[in-house]
Amino acid sequence: MYLTAQRVRRIKGERAEVGVNAFLYQHEEHDLPDDLKDDKNVVDRVANQNQGTLVAESVDLVPGGNSVLSFVDVVGREGVNKERIRDFLDQNEPDVDEFTITRSAPDLAVRFGITYGLQGQEVREYRALMERAIHVLESPEPPRWRSQAPWMEICRESRDNQSRFSLSAETSNRLKKIHGATWASARVSVDRQTTENFEFIHSDLIQHIAPMLTGMSLEQIAAHGGLIISDISIGKKLKWPELKEI
Repeated sequence: MYLTAQRVRRIKGERAEVGVNAFLYQHEEHDLPDDLKDDKNVVDRVANQNQGTLVAESVDLVPGGNSVLSFVDVVGREGVNKERIRDFLDQNEPDVDEFTITRSAPDLAVRFGITYGLQGQEVREYRALMERAIHVLESPEPPRWRSQAPWMEICRESRDNQSRFSLSAETSNRLKKIHGATWASARVSVDRQTTENFEFIHSDLIQHIAPMLTGMSLEQIAAHGGLIISDISIGKKLKWPELKEI
């Protein structure tokens, strides 16, 4: 089991949106060690390399491309009692005055962290994220944003210090059936320096380019399963918003 809650921020024009997203994932028994306390890196490994199968979520902001301001990650064996999880999180609250903590028991492990700008608010953040995580555990809502296989494909080609973004021919044809036969997708070119500056500030360029190319909002894109990002220059494909190679 992997349970996570994150306070996230998204920049929209001159406005910043902030919310809390929480997700619950299931694992096979062989995915985790018998004693979590023996594996100091178990939370980091699960969170970054083997999240598992998404089974429930509670989402304030559309997933993907958000800046993470604070987080609570919980890893446990499948079938761990909900009250045990709450008690374990409560027990570790006195330690959260540190910048980042990781605490482990044989059956559970927790990791908490915040950005520099939230220092001094550790206990408040930990409690707020913990409550959202517990809510997902006790009142699971089926996933909306990542439940379908993506079919919209954005092609990225880097050349001459520029990245060019366009839809695949198949995606463009399918979107014409949604928008109408006269609809035509835009093409977007961004120079390397602008890309680097933009991603440094806003974290994710795709969340701003995708609506221009597809004629859909991020919510609509997510409801269709997200995107496939095909990087033609290096021959790799990523699933967005997870940014996992496929």
